[in-house]
Amino acid sequence: MITTNVYHRVFQLAVGDSTGTCFTVDIESKQYLVTARHLIHGWEPGQTLRIFHDNQWKEIGLSLVGRCEGQIDIAVLAAPMQLSPALPLPATAGGIVWGQDVYFLGFPYGWYGDIGEMNRNFPMPFVKKAILSCTYMADDGVQHFFLDGHNNPGFSGGPVVFKEPSKNEFKVASVISGYRYTNEPIFYGEEAVPLAYRYNTGIIVSYGIKHAVDLINKNPIGVPIKA
Repeated sequence: MITTNVYHRVFQLAVGDSTGTCFTVDIESKQYLVTARHLIHGWEPGQTLRIFHDNQWKEIGLSLVGRCEGQIDIAVLAAPMQLSPALPLPATAGGIVWGQDVYFLGFPYGWYGDIGEMNRNFPMPFVKKAILSCTYMADDGVQHFFLDGHNNPGFSGGPVVFKEPSKNEFKVASVISGYRYTNEPIFYGEEAVPLAYRYNTGIIVSYGIKHAVDLINKNPIGVPIKA
């Protein structure tokens, strides 16, 4: 069961006409927002973004902590105020085991739940379960986490959380980027037509939270956390 220290950290983010997911992490007593880099493509520091709260989109001025380079689909932002309670959620994949259950949270197709003040009038994210199929550290230091599950548009930027075996503490291991798809042919009877559709293979692509922590350590401008 996902606990409040995870739920309270996940937010719905809008950039132009696109929506996705972001979440908070606390590093060295400061709070930061982590999301997918592709979600804020075209956004420039100084421009406002929008977070859904109290059944409406609210503009918020965010500072750019950093964007990862190359294929690492992670960006880190800093808000001018603390957005979530400082409940423990370590930003580390330490202790994760291949083949174990993990969970990812977000807002598919912009949908959300609503439990009012129990989540401080922020929307409740969807929760999905997956299996950690593979981890891979490339020669260039890129840390991949591949999951077996079914991702949807809108989960981009959401956290992948897990518990170490025999322990009862959630940690955040990685950031959802997208899913692998293939272009499958369409048939009319036995004959293929000159059309194709994108088939969701069930392989979810995410990148290690260590890359977000690296950005934060290089530019620690987050808002100080209040107890």
